[in-house]
Amino acid sequence: GGCQATEDGFRLAADLATLRHTADVHVALAKYSRRRVLRTSIVQGIAQLGSDLLVDFDLMISIPLLGPAFLTATQLTMPWILKFLYVPDF
Repeated sequence: GGCQATEDGFRLAADLATLRHTADVHVALAKYSRRRVLRTSIVQGIAQLGSDLLVDFDLMISIPLLGPAFLTATQLTMPWILKFLYVPDF
């Protein structure tokens, strides 16, 4: 929550800083909204998945075929997920 709020403030300031006229504020706010809604939705989904994995990991991994496939998919996507979460170009 706190990190997302910091990102929101940074992104909003950056988008508003590009304005030349106050009449264009609505354009900058629309751009900000599109970018932030997508990112925050993805971050929220990843956080929920991480929480579910921590709680139900033993149960999930014990399901034949599905458990190992899920574990492999998680391991393969982790570098992308970490880059998405921690690279400052948001």
